Amino acid sequence: MIIVTFKFKKPLEELLAKFEEHNKFLDEYFASNKFIASGPLENKTGAIIVAMSDSVEEVKNIMKLDPFYIYDLVDLEFTLFQANKISPNLLSN
Repeated sequence: MIIVTFKFKKPLEELLAKFEEHNKFLDEYFASNKFIASGPLENKTGAIIVAMSDSVEEVKNIMKLDPFYIYDLVDLEFTLFQANKISPNLLSN
């Protein structure tokens, strides 16, 4: 799995202007089971996506399609980790 950490570079108003496009992007990758969780940080300075992949390069290529990335609204950090345990509920969906 890969944790994609977003750090917002622009004011919230600029992010909100692209939020509908960003949400369509998220929906596409949730539908294909590449993303399993996403959401903003509590302090609203960034966000997280948890991606199902063992390849950072694959996830980097996916993230290049995100409008937040395309419009240079965020910096991204990628953290690969080996999930030793996964909820059976998550695997059954």
